[in-house]
Amino acid sequence: MYKKIIALFLLVSIVFTFSSCADKDTYYTADDGTQYLVCRDAEDNLVINDSGKLLVYTLNENNKKIKSDSGEYITEYVDFNGQVVYDGTVETAEMRFELPNGFVESRENPGYFFNSAYQGEIFIDYYASGMDIHIQAQETNCEDLLESFGSEVFSYKKYTVDISGIECTAFNSLSTTSEYYRNAFFYFIPYDTGYYIINCNISTDYKNKVDFDSFVEDILIK
Repeated sequence: MYKKIIALFLLVSIVFTFSSCADKDTYYTADDGTQYLVCRDAEDNLVINDSGKLLVYTLNENNKKIKSDSGEYITEYVDFNGQVVYDGTVETAEMRFELPNGFVESRENPGYFFNSAYQGEIFIDYYASGMDIHIQAQETNCEDLLESFGSEVFSYKKYTVDISGIECTAFNSLSTTSEYYRNAFFYFIPYDTGYYIINCNISTDYKNKVDFDSFVEDILIK
């Protein structure tokens, strides 16, 4: 009897969790400030057409979804800058992640996020090829900076992090020089036939305010 109660509790929990996720509305804000309710596919992903437009629900003047005569909700495709940012969550066709506290999007530069208080920045870029060359270039750059500034004010390490089950190369450098007073991170994420680079950096004064390793480890790669 006890096992049956536990099993029933777990089943209810799973159903409730799934329902909560499924019912959570996500809105995309266009450049003109208009908010659109995002429509998702059966796997809970964004729907983007070949022209790069985002599928959204058509809403009435009360921001409620409209049904057609057949009883189905009416949808439309709208211009899309490539990312949906809502309640601190960022989602693209390829990934989904939570921004660190205090970081916001730059409307003019999709893939760039910043925190003015901590002088923090996050850049996300995709490259079609050359990951090994890029990794080697990053290591060489770190060695050059170490030689130029000296180990008293500059240090770095090369390591790996797990992002969505993918072992990714990472670099963490710390500088206290006036020329470059930053704590910087580079993460190389293989994707499809190319790779992403996520560059996170912050003023050395606030290096303990944001855990960038935890940030990237929580990224969901689709």
